[in-house]
Amino acid sequence: MKKTIVACIAATFAVSYSSTALAEEAFMAPLVEQSVLLDIDANSFVVIVGERGHVLVSEDGKSFHQKLVPTQSTLTATTVVGENIWAVGHDAVILHSSDKGESWEIQNYQPDLQRPFLDVLFFDEKQGIATGAYGLFYRTLDGGKTWSAERHASLLDPMDQEYLEEIRKEDEDFYQQELESILPHLNRVTLDGDTLYMAGEAGLLAKSTNMGESWERYYVDYTGSFFDIKPLDENTVLAVGLRGNIFVNRNQGEWEYVQTCSTSTLNSILIGSESKVYALGNNGMMVSAQRPLPTSMRDPYANPSDCQVDEGIKVSQIKDKAALLNAAQFNGTSIAVSANGVKTLNLK
Repeated sequence: MKKTIVACIAATFAVSYSSTALAEEAFMAPLVEQSVLLDIDANSFVVIVGERGHVLVSEDGKSFHQKLVPTQSTLTATTVVGENIWAVGHDAVILHSSDKGESWEIQNYQPDLQRPFLDVLFFDEKQGIATGAYGLFYRTLDGGKTWSAERHASLLDPMDQEYLEEIRKEDEDFYQQELESILPHLNRVTLDGDTLYMAGEAGLLAKSTNMGESWERYYVDYTGSFFDIKPLDENTVLAVGLRGNIFVNRNQGEWEYVQTCSTSTLNSILIGSESKVYALGNNGMMVSAQRPLPTSMRDPYANPSDCQVDEGIKVSQIKDKAALLNAAQFNGTSIAVSANGVKTLNLK
C-alpha cells in the first residue's frame, strides 16, 4: 500500500480546572458493580471504569472495590502500567493514580471542549496518548504532567486529504478549521510491539510504527464505524464494528469480510486462545471464531433470511442481553464489562 505522508499539527495547551470540577467526587454507589461499566484493563490487578466517574479495582478479579476519584464525568477507557492507572472520558477528563487507585489527580479537564476521550494507551510510565471524538488526540511525554494536542490529517480518507491540501494552498487558517471539523472519531488504539493500530469512524483503520506521530491508513471496503482492532499474530489483524461487521487482514493484503449473520454492533475483541477469538457486542452478543478465520464475499444488499454463517463461526447471547463493551483475561478468567455491570464470561 502506498503510504500517505501528511504531517501532524501539534499544539500545546495549558490545563485549567474549575473549582466546581475539583469539588466533584464520584458517587460511591452501593450497587456499582451493576452499573454501566465501559472499559477494563489488567496486569497484576484489574481496573474497571464507567458512568458517573466510577472506578473499580480488584486484586483477585473477584472482589471489586470502588475508588473515590475527583470527577463525576463518565469514564470511557482506562490503562494500567505498573502501579499507575490512567482513566479518560467525557469533559475531556484525564485522571491518574500512581498507587493502584488509592489517590488520584486530574491531569486534564476541558468541559467547554465538548469532546470525550474514548481511549487511552501508555507505551511506558512516561509516554502515552489519549484519543477521542472528532479527531481528539493528546500526547504526553512526562507521565501526564503536561499534554499536547495533535491533529492527524493522515487518518482521513484520501479524498478528504486531497481536498484539504487544495485548501491549504490558499488559506492555512481555513485549512486548520476544516481539518478540525472533519476528523473522524478515534474509537480505539491498540499497541503490538512497535506497531500502533487505530479503529475509528467512517471506515477508519490505520497503523503507525512511530508511536502515532504519523499514520498509514488502510483501505477497507466499508465506510461504517469500527470500534476495535487487534493483531492476532504477526501476519493477521482483526477489526470489528457497526452492525456486526468483522474484517480480517492477512499478510498486509486486502481486508476480507467474515460473515456472522448477526447485525448487533460489535464493541471489542477478546483473544481467547491460539485457536479462538471472540467479538463482544450489543444485545449481549458474543461471536466466537475459529482461527484461521473464514472469509466470504460481503453483500450489503443480501436478504438476511438467506444468510449462511461462515464455517467456524458461532453466535451466542448472554442471559440478560446487556451490551458487552470490553473484556480482559485475568488469572485464567475472562472478565467483561457491560451496560449491566461486571460479567464473568464462559468461553468454553
